[in-house]
Amino acid sequence: MTVTALLSLLVAAGAVGTSAYLRMKSDEAAIAATPTSTPSPAPSSEWCRHEPCSVVDTATLGSTKIELIVDSGGQGARLKVGDDRVFESRLPGRGATLGPDSLDCVASTLSACLVKGDLDTGMVGEVVVGRSGKWNLMTPTYFSSADYLKLTHILGDLAPEVVTVQRGFFAQVFTLEGVDLGCTANTRQDRLPGWPTEVKPSPAQLQRPCPN
Repeated sequence: MTVTALLSLLVAAGAVGTSAYLRMKSDEAAIAATPTSTPSPAPSSEWCRHEPCSVVDTATLGSTKIELIVDSGGQGARLKVGDDRVFESRLPGRGATLGPDSLDCVASTLSACLVKGDLDTGMVGEVVVGRSGKWNLMTPTYFSSADYLKLTHILGDLAPEVVTVQRGFFAQVFTLEGVDLGCTANTRQDRLPGWPTEVKPSPAQLQRPCPN
């Protein structure tokens, strides 16, 4: 999949004369006695449309770091994959709120990240897929009226599927390309297969057309 990148930094310092050496040791002691903190780095301004913006969620696939960056006031958002691949999210334009639980990533032969946001009427999501270091934003968006969107392996291990839950209650499953694979029968929410940890119907449990 991806190759791990290692970063190293070499610092050399010298001192000339006894007085210079003593001053250096004094400075080191003062620094060692001073408490320090390491704040989380702010997103680079080149990824920020409306400052200040912040990284609200992160994930790691192999050695690839995924960051969800949201602008001030939720005016926009971007998914940053690796060092320089960036995708503009369509979800803020639909009125969705993105936060710490908005990113769901699964590593597979065809890996995927689901970005999801809260609406007044439920939840909406979009998917970015990657293979051999090449990533693409998929066209479909997904909606759940019961606030459940997740990537889960349903058909096999080559790629995850998008599982949604609709009020009624039933699970509806899509491929990453947006193909509707069908729905489970109406039931109580707590009787959905795998609820609440991971709703995972078998292919045999999916039927068409979906319940109204």
